[in-house]
Amino acid sequence: MEIVKLLEKGFVEIARLIRDTNSITLSNQTCSNNISGDDVKELDLLTHSILMDLLMDCELVRKIGSEEEDTLCETRFKNAPYLVCYDPLDGSSNIDVNITTGSIFCIYKYNDDGTITDGRNIVASGYSIYGGATQYLLAYNNKLQFYQYSTKNQQFDLLNDNLRIKSKGSMYSINESNKKMWLDKRYEQLVDKCIDEKYTCRWVGCMAADGHRTIIKGGIFAYPSNSKDTSGKIRLLYEAYPFAHIFHIGGGFSSNGDINILDIPFPENLHLKTPIILCGKYENDLF
Repeated sequence: MEIVKLLEKGFVEIARLIRDTNSITLSNQTCSNNISGDDVKELDLLTHSILMDLLMDCELVRKIGSEEEDTLCETRFKNAPYLVCYDPLDGSSNIDVNITTGSIFCIYKYNDDGTITDGRNIVASGYSIYGGATQYLLAYNNKLQFYQYSTKNQQFDLLNDNLRIKSKGSMYSINESNKKMWLDKRYEQLVDKCIDEKYTCRWVGCMAADGHRTIIKGGIFAYPSNSKDTSGKIRLLYEAYPFAHIFHIGGGFSSNGDINILDIPFPENLHLKTPIILCGKYENDLF
């Protein structure tokens, strides 16, 4: 798929930028906040521009949505079949300390009437993570394919052609510093149950990294709503939908606490937020 190849090219460029640039400089805050209220770092804008420039000239793309834009951006291809949404740099608070960051993306196919109904319109989703290695997961054609970039071969080498999410894991990933503010008290019970069952807690503060670990090792990733973020913290179009699609394809589960993330109606607001839990079958039953 041409769109995926363009995104891969962008991931390589972003990885090179992170590797070869002073991390303190890249973490410098700009003079603005994005529409979600997050601080905007230099690297946020650079990664956004890399992906936007690649996608704007793709004849398959009708519109583009980014965390760093207020609304969807139209390309010149008015009848193109796809919308692409992305978080260009997930976990930007990790930049200056050289901890894993990532990019998350989702490709939607428009209905015949030019609308998108919900997450079931997704045809492909995935993420790239920038850590000790640049790795990349693609959910497409009912498979999770997992790649690692080789600087020697200058390409993404396939590591696993059909990755599956474990039905039961041994780790939970949740920001427990918000525990006293959670609005859905089931999460407190869930964490207590995980501790009773000897699960360990891991939290990077980058959804791409924390979600990736949950895919590889099994368990739970969750970000409940709280008294500060009453609608949740995770953006639906370019964070929650794509990971829900990934977990669906890989045999896992997603929920906003009430329904499958993929069944949340497609919003008018590009930056709509939602609570989220991603997990395997055993943990879904626990919840």
